[in-house]
Amino acid sequence: MKTLFLSVALAIVGFLFSACSSSPASEKLLLAGSGWNKMVIIDKASKQVQWEYPLEAGWECNSAVWTPDGKILFSYKKGARLMDQDGNILWDIPASEGSEFQTARVLPDGNYLVASCGHPTRILEVNQAGDILFELNYETGIEDPHAQFRQIYKNAQGNYMIPLFQTAEIREISPKGEVVRTVKLPGNGYCVIPLPNGNYLAACGDSHCYVEFNLESGEILRTVKSGDIEGTEFCFVAQLLPTADGGLYICNWQGHDPTVADKHIPQLIEIDKSGKIVWDVNDNQNFGMISSISVVK
Repeated sequence: MKTLFLSVALAIVGFLFSACSSSPASEKLLLAGSGWNKMVIIDKASKQVQWEYPLEAGWECNSAVWTPDGKILFSYKKGARLMDQDGNILWDIPASEGSEFQTARVLPDGNYLVASCGHPTRILEVNQAGDILFELNYETGIEDPHAQFRQIYKNAQGNYMIPLFQTAEIREISPKGEVVRTVKLPGNGYCVIPLPNGNYLAACGDSHCYVEFNLESGEILRTVKSGDIEGTEFCFVAQLLPTADGGLYICNWQGHDPTVADKHIPQLIEIDKSGKIVWDVNDNQNFGMISSISVVK
């Protein structure tokens, strides 16, 4: 009996080892979105949820990121929070009354960038312990905090690039709060990301497009509109995230179109460097509206 058990056990181990060695581990993605009642980590190949964390109604999580040391940093309407995979809260920075946190990113130096819309806007650099290392208070001139911004980016020059909703522009702001330059967009900006060629991409929300622009000249060099990518159309274009092989993830947030569920439009798209769809999430039954994506490493 022991011999039979040992043989079966060895056979199972051999099968698992063979399966693991013959197929590479699937990429995992951390997903969230305004109006979705949870954050999730999915296995990309199977599109199965492997981890989830419930969010309260109205929390509006538009920025969630996997940190290099395996934590989860996210903004929600009432604050910015770092936690582990077990849901233990390591620190939480609450939003002041009338303001709402909308940005949570990892900086190249390992610290974090979080920011809240309000009067004034607060841009904070925070260390892993939750200590505020730097704070910039900046008045956008936009009365409604919700119409100010979603994801702020800090560029290589040390300035903060704020994609503004209401004024459809990107303002580059110095650490002293001075406006370095402004780039006009064809619609309400959601995020801005650098490209290897020195230009930037900006997602343009309800204008159903994203653009490539040159920061110094302010020139829009390329516009990708709804329908330009074969096989889909754009809703609200939210976070953009470059892939390792030159492609792009596009969060196709669906909250402003009440008929979108009947159109079978994906919530999340991956295109290759030629602009063709190679993967998507198109499942309104198991996934909510996606506006934020981060690769789990």
